[in-house]
Amino acid sequence: MKYLVDSNIIIYHLNGESTATDFILSNLHQSAISQITYIEVLSFDFAEDELMAVKELLDCFDILDTSKAIAVQCLKNRKARKIKLPDNLIASTAQINDLVLVTNNVADFKNLDIKIMNVFE
Repeated sequence: MKYLVDSNIIIYHLNGESTATDFILSNLHQSAISQITYIEVLSFDFAEDELMAVKELLDCFDILDTSKAIAVQCLKNRKARKIKLPDNLIASTAQINDLVLVTNNVADFKNLDIKIMNVFE
């Protein structure tokens, strides 16, 4: 694995944003998502047929669950910066697994020791 794809990249792809789609298609086998991203994306109000397609897409990724190491990293991040818990869990997942976080919300992860890629830049 090389990349951890943030929820917003998946949402951009689902909304037809070609930059996000191109990244996903080119890097799917090198990418994972966190369990938090899985939950966030599936929390949207999809029609039943759309929901099945979204689940199929998400299941193409390795899905990384939380762990004690990720929880400890969350606590370290929280001391460095006030950050929302879902973003912190995603950032910590990238940090613990030594992955590049692919996101368009770079500001959400500012001042954390994390590798970030914004595919829209």
